[in-house]
Amino acid sequence: MDSLKLSSISSLRSLLYLQVFFCEGLVDAAARGSSSDRTAVVALPGGIGTLDEVIEILALIQLERIGSELPVPFLLMNYDSFYSKLLDFLDDCEGWGTLSNGEVASLWKVCSNNSEALAYLAEFYSLPLGDKGKHETQLQSPRGSVSS
Repeated sequence: MDSLKLSSISSLRSLLYLQVFFCEGLVDAAARGSSSDRTAVVALPGGIGTLDEVIEILALIQLERIGSELPVPFLLMNYDSFYSKLLDFLDDCEGWGTLSNGEVASLWKVCSNNSEALAYLAEFYSLPLGDKGKHETQLQSPRGSVSS
Protein backbone atom coordinates (compact mmCIF):
# COMPACT_ATOMS: atom_id res chain seq x y z
CA MET A 1 0.00 0.00 0.00
CA ASP A 2 2.78 2.48 0.91
CA SER A 3 4.66 1.72 -2.31
CA LEU A 4 1.47 2.41 -4.26
CA LYS A 5 1.10 5.81 -2.57
CA LEU A 6 4.75 6.67 -3.25
CA SER A 7 4.37 5.61 -6.87
CA SER A 8 1.24 7.78 -7.23
CA ILE A 9 2.92 10.75 -5.58
CA SER A 10 5.94 10.36 -7.84
CA SER A 11 3.72 10.26 -10.93
CA LEU A 12 1.81 13.29 -9.71
CA ARG A 13 5.02 15.25 -9.18
CA SER A 14 6.18 14.57 -12.73
CA LEU A 15 2.76 15.56 -14.07
CA LEU A 16 2.79 18.79 -12.06
CA TYR A 17 6.30 19.54 -13.28
CA LEU A 18 5.17 19.10 -16.89
CA GLN A 19 2.19 21.41 -16.32
CA VAL A 20 4.35 24.09 -14.67
CA PHE A 21 6.96 23.75 -17.41
CA PHE A 22 4.25 24.05 -20.08
CA CYS A 23 2.80 27.18 -18.47
CA GLU A 24 6.24 28.75 -18.11
CA GLY A 25 6.90 28.05 -21.79
CA LEU A 26 3.73 29.90 -22.79
CA VAL A 27 4.57 32.77 -20.47
CA ASP A 28 8.07 33.08 -21.89
CA ALA A 29 6.82 32.83 -25.48
CA ALA A 30 4.34 35.68 -24.95
CA ALA A 31 6.60 37.98 -22.93
CA ARG A 32 7.68 41.40 -24.11
CA GLY A 33 11.16 42.33 -22.93
CA SER A 34 10.77 46.03 -23.62
CA SER A 35 8.14 48.49 -24.78
CA SER A 36 9.66 48.41 -28.28
CA ASP A 37 8.96 44.66 -28.64
CA ARG A 38 5.95 43.88 -30.84
CA THR A 39 4.66 40.53 -29.61
CA ALA A 40 1.20 39.04 -30.07
CA VAL A 41 -0.46 35.71 -29.40
CA VAL A 42 -2.55 34.60 -32.37
CA ALA A 43 -4.87 31.58 -32.16
CA LEU A 44 -5.73 30.04 -35.51
CA PRO A 45 -8.46 27.44 -36.09
CA GLY A 46 -7.39 24.06 -34.74
CA GLY A 47 -8.31 21.06 -32.68
CA ILE A 48 -8.24 20.03 -29.03
CA GLY A 49 -4.60 21.05 -28.52
CA THR A 50 -5.28 24.52 -29.90
CA LEU A 51 -8.38 24.87 -27.74
CA ASP A 52 -6.35 23.82 -24.69
CA GLU A 53 -3.72 26.46 -25.43
CA VAL A 54 -6.37 29.15 -26.08
CA ILE A 55 -7.95 28.54 -22.67
CA GLU A 56 -4.50 28.38 -21.03
CA ILE A 57 -3.50 31.73 -22.56
CA LEU A 58 -6.80 33.30 -21.42
CA ALA A 59 -6.14 32.07 -17.88
CA LEU A 60 -2.53 33.30 -17.90
CA ILE A 61 -3.60 36.74 -19.11
CA GLN A 62 -6.38 36.87 -16.52
CA LEU A 63 -3.93 35.86 -13.77
CA GLU A 64 -1.51 38.50 -15.07
CA ARG A 65 1.20 35.94 -15.78
CA ILE A 66 1.22 37.31 -19.34
CA GLY A 67 1.10 41.03 -19.97
CA SER A 68 1.30 42.17 -16.37
CA GLU A 69 4.07 44.67 -17.08
CA LEU A 70 3.78 45.12 -20.83
CA PRO A 71 0.42 44.12 -22.38
CA VAL A 72 0.47 41.45 -25.06
CA PRO A 73 -2.46 41.32 -27.48
CA PHE A 74 -4.23 37.99 -27.89
CA LEU A 75 -6.08 37.52 -31.17
CA LEU A 76 -8.56 34.74 -31.85
CA MET A 77 -8.82 34.30 -35.61
CA ASN A 78 -12.45 33.38 -36.24
CA TYR A 79 -12.04 32.58 -39.94
CA ASP A 80 -15.32 31.45 -41.52
CA SER A 81 -16.93 31.58 -38.06
CA PHE A 82 -14.77 28.64 -36.91
CA TYR A 83 -14.91 29.68 -33.24
CA SER A 84 -18.48 31.02 -33.25
CA LYS A 85 -19.91 28.13 -31.22
CA LEU A 86 -17.15 28.58 -28.62
CA LEU A 87 -17.96 32.29 -28.46
CA ASP A 88 -21.67 31.46 -28.09
CA PHE A 89 -20.81 29.09 -25.24
CA LEU A 90 -18.79 31.80 -23.49
CA ASP A 91 -21.73 34.21 -23.93
CA ASP A 92 -23.99 31.56 -22.36
CA CYS A 93 -21.56 31.29 -19.43
CA GLU A 94 -22.01 35.02 -18.86
CA GLY A 95 -25.77 34.52 -18.86
CA TRP A 96 -25.47 31.67 -16.35
CA GLY A 97 -23.23 33.80 -14.14
CA THR A 98 -20.16 31.57 -14.38
CA LEU A 99 -18.29 34.39 -16.15
CA SER A 100 -18.61 38.09 -15.45
CA ASN A 101 -20.02 40.20 -18.28
CA GLY A 102 -17.16 41.17 -20.58
CA GLU A 103 -14.64 39.06 -18.65
CA VAL A 104 -13.41 37.08 -21.65
CA ALA A 105 -13.92 39.88 -24.17
CA SER A 106 -11.47 42.03 -22.22
CA LEU A 107 -8.74 39.39 -22.58
CA TRP A 108 -8.65 39.01 -26.36
CA LYS A 109 -9.67 40.43 -29.70
CA VAL A 110 -11.76 38.22 -31.97
CA CYS A 111 -10.95 38.87 -35.64
CA SER A 112 -12.71 37.57 -38.74
CA ASN A 113 -9.91 38.26 -41.20
CA ASN A 114 -6.27 39.29 -41.51
CA SER A 115 -7.03 42.93 -42.27
CA GLU A 116 -9.00 43.27 -39.05
CA ALA A 117 -6.16 41.64 -37.09
CA LEU A 118 -3.50 43.87 -38.64
CA ALA A 119 -5.58 47.00 -38.03
CA TYR A 120 -6.04 45.99 -34.38
CA LEU A 121 -2.32 45.35 -33.92
CA ALA A 122 -1.46 48.65 -35.58
CA GLU A 123 -3.82 50.44 -33.19
CA PHE A 124 -2.60 48.43 -30.18
CA TYR A 125 1.03 49.34 -30.86
CA SER A 126 0.26 52.83 -32.21
CA LEU A 127 1.73 52.00 -35.59
CA PRO A 128 0.74 53.85 -38.75
CA LEU A 129 -1.54 51.96 -41.10
CA GLY A 130 -0.10 51.32 -44.53
CA ASP A 131 -1.33 52.88 -47.74
CA LYS A 132 -5.16 52.95 -47.80
CA GLY A 133 -5.32 50.91 -44.60
CA LYS A 134 -3.66 47.89 -46.20
CA HIS A 135 -0.54 46.23 -44.88
CA GLU A 136 2.06 44.77 -47.13
CA THR A 137 4.82 42.48 -46.03
CA GLN A 138 8.05 42.25 -47.94
CA LEU A 139 9.54 38.77 -47.83
CA GLN A 140 13.17 38.39 -48.80
CA SER A 141 14.11 35.42 -50.94
CA PRO A 142 17.25 34.57 -52.92
CA ARG A 143 15.36 35.72 -56.03
CA GLY A 144 14.40 39.13 -54.60
CA SER A 145 11.54 40.68 -52.66
CA VAL A 146 8.10 39.16 -52.66
CA SER A 147 4.99 41.03 -51.50
CA SER A 148 2.25 39.24 -49.61
